[in-house]
Amino acid sequence: MLKEEMKKIWRPGILAVLILLGFVYYTMYLEFYIQYFPNGPEYKGIYQVAADWVKRFGTTLEPEEEAEAAREIPALESEASGYLSVNPVARQYGLASYEEYEQFYNRSVQRMQGEMTTQERDRYADAMILSNYLTGEETDNIDGRIYATRLFTQMYELWEQEGVNFRNKEFMDGYTQREYTHAADSFFGEDHAWRNILPAELPEAFSTYLGYVLIWVCVSCCLLLSPMPVRDRMRSMRPLQWSSRHGRDILRTQFAASMLSGAALTAINLLVFGGLFMTHGIHTFFGCRMFSFMHTGFSWINPTFGAWCLLLVFLIYLTGMGITAIAFFLSLHSTNYVAMLLKLIPLVILTALLCPRLLIRLFYYGNSLYQLTSIPGIEGYTALLILATGLILFMITSHRQKRQELLL
Repeated sequence: MLKEEMKKIWRPGILAVLILLGFVYYTMYLEFYIQYFPNGPEYKGIYQVAADWVKRFGTTLEPEEEAEAAREIPALESEASGYLSVNPVARQYGLASYEEYEQFYNRSVQRMQGEMTTQERDRYADAMILSNYLTGEETDNIDGRIYATRLFTQMYELWEQEGVNFRNKEFMDGYTQREYTHAADSFFGEDHAWRNILPAELPEAFSTYLGYVLIWVCVSCCLLLSPMPVRDRMRSMRPLQWSSRHGRDILRTQFAASMLSGAALTAINLLVFGGLFMTHGIHTFFGCRMFSFMHTGFSWINPTFGAWCLLLVFLIYLTGMGITAIAFFLSLHSTNYVAMLLKLIPLVILTALLCPRLLIRLFYYGNSLYQLTSIPGIEGYTALLILATGLILFMITSHRQKRQELLL
């Protein structure tokens, strides 16, 4: 019986619609994160340097390793100078070193204000040509790598000297006493957890990406599962089902088929869309922990990045299964497809509003649900609440169906 109910859900027409809508959704909301991560030469340089440090030094950067990385800055600048020496635009302006290029770029781009003369516009255009050259594939983004190495060796030395800066009142005002105490105890104790290597854009971009994936997971589950109960009701199948040997347990079977189908569809979505993001080589950072001196921000927990990814997947499953159960309940109480869609629209809207907030910066101080409620772990509680709501609605429906008259 379960197999038959599954066949009623996985219909070729619905699957074709899901594939088409999934492609459209990917193009509109997900493709950006696949094509443009890391986003911009500076972030690309940060990602390159962080990945290189993990491969060379491991998941943490010790003081002697930071000193070694800092000593490499002149070599990187020398490499950039070599690229400039063969560039015709740089030779036109007599730029023989990376330091001279930086001075030229600052004068021609960053310090320019107001209306520019023809000569200033030409210098601006040439400075941008040089910038694109030094951040392009031909030079392996040497400018971005210099920027990242300078930035993070400076940040490392600052954290080494100051730790959590208790003397900075502005810094103190940014956190509650509970948050501040947790950060000081968790990351700046004797184990020096702040020395972990993890580029801040990775958890930010990946959790945002999965937040949008979760919206599609919920929407696709609703579209796949909802027609089945409505179709049975429109064809007056319920009295026949109740009078069969299986009896009123058919509702449990249909619910089980719906939940299994939702779990399978969620797995397919995660394999497809998660696999696309994995092409960025994020597995390099699976052993790194979630708080890093690389501007990640403070987190309530500090698992490895790999374990944090599993937590994201777990919350996607909890939320997806909860939305699946709620959609089954709404569809079961719809007399036709129009009524079903009218009931699903508010659910889809609430899902679209909630899902990104649920996953973006999961368990970090910066998560929007935490900032709204000030409850650590609110993301997990919210996902469990969604699942519990769906299961409770099913149990109420199941109880009422057993007491219903056969001809109703």
